[in-house]
Amino acid sequence: MNPWLRLFIPLALVLLATAAIWAPKLGWFDPLGGGSGTGADSGAASEQGLDAGATVEGDSEPPQGAAEAPPRPETAVAVTVDYVHDGDTLFVYPEQATAVLGSTEKTKVRLLGIDTPEVGEDAECFGAEATEALRALLPEGSTAWALTDTNPTDRYGRSLLLMWTDDGRFVNNEMLLGGAATVLQIDPNRAHTELFHRSETAAAASAIGLWGVC
Repeated sequence: MNPWLRLFIPLALVLLATAAIWAPKLGWFDPLGGGSGTGADSGAASEQGLDAGATVEGDSEPPQGAAEAPPRPETAVAVTVDYVHDGDTLFVYPEQATAVLGSTEKTKVRLLGIDTPEVGEDAECFGAEATEALRALLPEGSTAWALTDTNPTDRYGRSLLLMWTDDGRFVNNEMLLGGAATVLQIDPNRAHTELFHRSETAAAASAIGLWGVC
């Protein structure tokens, strides 16, 4: 064998091995066939494959632009959740008769300031999901905290309530932030009107919940 060829072959093998190790690290080529984009570009492309209205399971970050909700007021009274009918209607048992809820009988509640899609025969888009969202916040048998606004009941005899979970989350506002409800403010009950509108706007801008699919 030619002495020069005998010298060239080992040298070529060394160069090829070196290129195979360092070329991907230096960005000379993409071994997965994705072109010459950087890692940041690849991540952006992956994110484009996500649905606009998708949410990450367990992600509790509020949408951008959302305002901070008020803590549970000291005047709120404890109730036990009996059953959630839909995203804005549920039944509770007051733990004691108070000025907020006058008896300990099972009480039908309409959440103040919000409206959610219908379920049942007149089911609307995202109605079932809104119901599940409220059940997740207020599971059957859980303790919640309630407060009225100016008018404590409506013409159907339902208690009109602002509600907080036992760990302090403002339920009415959480439904708006999660895109499970829209704002419905009826005079004279207009507590937290500005907060509710900001939460709705933030959810819509982020295409969360019903804003991404309906």
